[in-house]
This record gives sequence, structure tokens and C-alpha cells, in this order.
Amino acid sequence: MIIAVDIGNTCIKCGIFLPTGVSKVTRNTIPQEDRIDEEFVQNLIQWHALSKSEMLSPFIWRVAQTGLFPWKKVQTEIRKKRPQDRFEILTYGQIPLKMDVDSPEKVGIDRLLAALAARRLRGNSPILVVDAGTAITIDVVQNRTFCGGAILPGLPTQAKTYPKMSPKLPLIQFAREFVMEPASPGRNTKDAIYNGLYWGTIGTIRLFYEMFFPKKRNVQLFLTGGDGAFLVPGLLRVLSHEKIAYHPNLVLEGIDQLPVDSMDKFAAALK
Repeated sequence: MIIAVDIGNTCIKCGIFLPTGVSKVTRNTIPQEDRIDEEFVQNLIQWHALSKSEMLSPFIWRVAQTGLFPWKKVQTEIRKKRPQDRFEILTYGQIPLKMDVDSPEKVGIDRLLAALAARRLRGNSPILVVDAGTAITIDVVQNRTFCGGAILPGLPTQAKTYPKMSPKLPLIQFAREFVMEPASPGRNTKDAIYNGLYWGTIGTIRLFYEMFFPKKRNVQLFLTGGDGAFLVPGLLRVLSHEKIAYHPNLVLEGIDQLPVDSMDKFAAALK
């Protein structure tokens, strides 16, 4: 059984993808290192969608890590409860994409996996992949090649800068307070900040879409990440509906789509 693990800066997402097509995804907020306790580990290893016999079988945890979370510590705790399990930290060399960038080994593994999943869904057509989290990455994939892109601060990250600019500017708890695209223009300070955050980000994504693909009309924009759902309504205002595809677990889907021979080689190495 393969457990796909996506470790970001604020949360850990785990997913199982069964042959029957049934899948399950869990999301756990990353705790401070000294708070990695029994409950946290139990939440990672308990899969109610699996039968008792499936739970007893070995898991292979395929881990994509971009944040600084001490996964090795969690791995040690999981081993105490499930000594039959094995662990694999994924690297760029396992991603079956051509790479037209200066240093492929320095590209975030989450960006590559999201690009892989999007390409499998879209085929050889050109793609723009937007992953909206702590950072927002905007990446180009065409001709089965990852071509790089742009990185900018995510919505919550941008929001934290306002009180630093002036004590009169409030801190916006974006994920907690924001429920829909803001009315424009903003009629108070908070709404004005919302407008700057939201429409500034939407405009940036649209700009890169048009700049990267100035003459192509069949480019699909794949949107993923913890804040991806917030951006869908705004993007629908500036791009046609058929050009936008929202997949909240695109990185996990990329892990699931890694070649079977890669898994076989890994499993053989464990024997």
C-alpha cells in the first residue's frame, strides 16, 4: 500500500489511492517540533477507509518534503507502531519529466509532482500550474518539459506584511476571515487590503498566463494548494471557465502517478 505524503510549510497532507478508484486524503496542521505527540502520529497512521488486513500489510510512505518539518522524527515514531513500513524521500530524479531549468535538483519537489500530475491529465498540451500556499508558484509545462516559472509570496504571507508597514494597517487572518472574492473598490481599510491581496494575486497569475503563452489559446491552468479554492472565483472573472481546472491534491496525485517500475525498484531494494 502506497501512502503519498506532501509536507509543506504549514500542513502535512497524506493520501491513499486504491485500485478501486477510492481515495482518501487527510490534512494535519504541522505542530511545533516539541509537540509531535502520540495523537499527531496516530492521526497519520489511522486509515478508516482500509480493511483490517490492509492495515496490517506494509505501507510504503512516499514523501515529498519542501518545508523544514522534522519528518525523520515522525518516521521514527511511526516505525515504533508499524515496524513493517518503509519510507522513501522523493527526489527530482524520480520525476518522469524533462527539465529545462538551470538546476533541476534545486526545484521544489512539490512543483515537479504537481506538474507531472497536470501533464498526465492534459497530455502534451501546454499547461500553467499554480500552487497557492505559503508561497504561490506559477510553473510552465509544455512538450513534456518542466520549464520553470515564478514564485511569489502566498496570500497569508503577504497579509503579514501590512502591520509591519504601518501600525494602522490590521493583520488579516486570511484563511479564517476570507470567504469570497472581495467587493471592489474597498470601502474601508480591511476591504482595501483584501482587494490588494486578492486582485493583485489574480492579476499576477493572469499576467504570467498571457506572458508565457502569448499566442496559444488552448492552455489549461491547473490550480492547487491550500488557498487555491479562494482564487477560483477571481480567476473565472479574467479567464474562461474551460481554461481553469481546480485540483486541491495535485501533488499527491503526482506521487500516485510515479512510474510503477520506480516503485518496483524501490521495493526490491528493501528486500
